[in-house]
Amino acid sequence: MKNMVFHNLRIVALGVAVLALAACAGEAMKGYTGPVLPADQTALVTRGPYTDLVACDGTKVSGVGVTLLPGVHTIEMKPNNQQQNYTVLFHSTVIGSVSFTAEAGHRYLAYVSISPAPPTDEEAGSGYTWTGIIEDKATHRKVARTDKLPLFVEPVPAGQIM
Repeated sequence: MKNMVFHNLRIVALGVAVLALAACAGEAMKGYTGPVLPADQTALVTRGPYTDLVACDGTKVSGVGVTLLPGVHTIEMKPNNQQQNYTVLFHSTVIGSVSFTAEAGHRYLAYVSISPAPPTDEEAGSGYTWTGIIEDKATHRKVARTDKLPLFVEPVPAGQIM
């Protein structure tokens, strides 16, 4: 009986932990000190599909994005390991860094764009590169981008092909 109670408590604790992580993953973190400011006094950067926001101004980003004060900021990003085109899995260990000027009241999307490229020695023959882009969501204007960075390709294991 005692073991059953502990077993049930562990299951409840695990469930609470999973829910807490899911809640954190769905919100943008506050990337400035001081009181919470209204949206018209801050800028919001969220991650796009298949994109990991690694850091903002040297601080690790948790959640789906980061709320910032207006001004110049540096975002570090990379493709996440779910980038796939049915038969190959794209991945990169390289983190791209881009600086841009955030404006109050603006919302930005940080995302990666994959491009075919002629294989070179620097790309180890993968034939693909990726670029990190910051786009103003209201105007769809690309406000900053990284250089082209190496992207590695491996076949999706049989049975996991979508």
